Amino acid sequence: MTVKVDYYDLLGVARDADDDTIRTAHKRQTRIWTKRTASADLSTRQEAETKSTHLREAYEILLEPAKRRAYDRDLSTGGVVGPAAPVEGGDWLAQARAALGRGDYRSAAYAAREATHTAGNSPEAWIIRARANAGIGQLQDAIYEARQATTIAPNNPEYLFQTALIQEQMQQWADALSSYQAAARLAPEEFIYHVAIGGVYLQHGLVDKALEVLEPVYARHSGEELVAFYLANALLDKAEKTPRVQNDDSYVVTSEDEITAMRTLVERATSLPSNDFDIANRARDILEYLDGMEQMAWEVPGLFGFSTPRAIGIPLVAAVLAFIMISAGAAGIGFLLVLAAAGIGFLVYTTCWVPRWKAAGRLTR
Repeated sequence: MTVKVDYYDLLGVARDADDDTIRTAHKRQTRIWTKRTASADLSTRQEAETKSTHLREAYEILLEPAKRRAYDRDLSTGGVVGPAAPVEGGDWLAQARAALGRGDYRSAAYAAREATHTAGNSPEAWIIRARANAGIGQLQDAIYEARQATTIAPNNPEYLFQTALIQEQMQQWADALSSYQAAARLAPEEFIYHVAIGGVYLQHGLVDKALEVLEPVYARHSGEELVAFYLANALLDKAEKTPRVQNDDSYVVTSEDEITAMRTLVERATSLPSNDFDIANRARDILEYLDGMEQMAWEVPGLFGFSTPRAIGIPLVAAVLAFIMISAGAAGIGFLLVLAAAGIGFLVYTTCWVPRWKAAGRLTR
């Protein structure tokens, strides 16, 4: 049995990718494609909507073991459904647009190539051809074709936008940023180009710069779910970068101030009008982690120089000695030992019974 889409290829991961790899790839691809849903070009919006649907399907299928096993079986035995055959002699541009809208990049590339041959030096034909080749991974061809379009029509912000999208795929971040900024200068009223600038900063881990761009865009376009989506992601990224202790792909909270700052950012993110399930899942995971770090745990500081049994044993020994002294008639000394036992016990309790974030802070100093 054939499948409609190769979800592994869609996400850019191996077929044996683990769940964390799939989640990370899904987040990256969602950020790339979501901004295209606000493009001024109809076929770009249709393509993005199709891709977003497939990304949701990939998440639901590949992260559910039974569904993934069934999908893998169908993919390995039946392969992927082939593209529809082009209609020879028809309107090549119309065919290319339609093929892009349904995510059929090979048919789109063929039709767009024919369009550039029959329609002359058309910037639209060049940009459609670029989008199609980008879809099948022919990025060097795609960037050449996109530049052909922008050379012919240098003041078309949509062509600059499409060029930047390809540059992002090639991880040419500086070039992509420059192209988005040029588009924003040509059409400052279009929020999508400003959002795309913020998106590049997010992809590159520059969260503060992304927020500098996205906050004013949201202030002007608070009703746009796309703007809320990118701002919410930036806020969650900022929350995850708040702890001073950062590892390759994780972090450790070590203070109350960090917890307070992270909660504030997460609550702001979840208050924005975005229905994206990935945002909801990330926010839930962060809050659950913070809840866990606020729970109390027993941890003996390294400066004590001894184990938990010894930390507990000191006040117990003092209490036993107090009982012996009182029984022997040395009530005064016994009373002093009782006070000492109580004081030591209280000190051990307050020092060792601490929130998990405090224990983590001791371990990471």
